[in-house]
Amino acid sequence: MRALVQVLKKVYQDFAVIYPPAEAVEVSDVYAALIQNGYGRLPADYRTFLMMTDGLFWNGLELFSTREHERNNGAFFHRAIIQSQALFSKNTQLNKKIVLGMAPEELIVYDTVRKEYQLVDRYSYTIFVKFPSFSDILYFYIRNVVEK
Repeated sequence: MRALVQVLKKVYQDFAVIYPPAEAVEVSDVYAALIQNGYGRLPADYRTFLMMTDGLFWNGLELFSTREHERNNGAFFHRAIIQSQALFSKNTQLNKKIVLGMAPEELIVYDTVRKEYQLVDRYSYTIFVKFPSFSDILYFYIRNVVEK
């Protein structure tokens, strides 16, 4: 968890939009709603991330939050996991996968069957990288900032 705190500090210094931490009840509600709607279980390390910042937007990377966040008087809305998942779940190629975020060319998903994080092409839905943990996938995107 300490490494995640350091990473969040680095991206914040690099103009990331970081939100206040989600409340434990909000994370529990999202966890329950995902299960109840048949999407699967939100992994523990992503729940920990939400308890540190309820979503993240940085350099084209958007990690979904427990609730929608409005910024700049409605000019920008940060997406919530449940609402986003409802849209993505209509695609059979994303069956048993929870979409946690987006980047310019890919979706960031958690495969609830394989219990792994994946980067999936936004257009062909081809998996092109797999990761064992959320911190690994986050580091993949921000390694250049961390190494400065």
